[in-house]
Amino acid sequence: MIILIDKGHGGFIDGVYQTAPKKMYEFESGEVAYEGRLNRQIGDKLLARLKAEGIKCIDICPTEMDIPLSTRVNIINEYCNKYGASNCLLISLHGNAGKGTGFEIWTSPGQTKSDEYATQFFNKFKEHFPDVKLRKDISDGDPDKESAFYILKNTNCPAILPEFLFFDNWQDFLLMKDHTFQYRYAEMMVDFVKEIVT
Repeated sequence: MIILIDKGHGGFIDGVYQTAPKKMYEFESGEVAYEGRLNRQIGDKLLARLKAEGIKCIDICPTEMDIPLSTRVNIINEYCNKYGASNCLLISLHGNAGKGTGFEIWTSPGQTKSDEYATQFFNKFKEHFPDVKLRKDISDGDPDKESAFYILKNTNCPAILPEFLFFDNWQDFLLMKDHTFQYRYAEMMVDFVKEIVT
């Protein structure tokens, strides 16, 4: 199993946020939440832990640039061609927005292997973070939400997109930017990966 990690959106280059003015939120205090930075902080922790466990993982976005979705999909599908799509899993890391709270996970429409992975991920998150609100859609019998997001719809391998809290909710943001909490989230994902690769 090859774990492909996509750190959503852009980071900082020469002090400039690459996804401005989108995917960021300024609070009344003046502090700004940058989703792309948070995704990279979490993604880097996850990649380091997976490597420490000897699990094959690939950073498909090892740059601060906001790589276009079509380019990301092409990179992912090249790895699918190299290793076999059924041997790969894409985890596209994101934070949510809209002033809500909690965690949710997305797959493409319809029942696929992605739904099985999303359910396992959801259950593992619930186990590790029992106090975090869980947002789900059980209308089709599983907890993931479904949408034709470009990166989910066009990758050849199973793909899941977890939305880790809301970066425009102050209480959620305090957790999201806390490095200890980020490590906990990374550890949770490592536990999930170890469960599916054994």
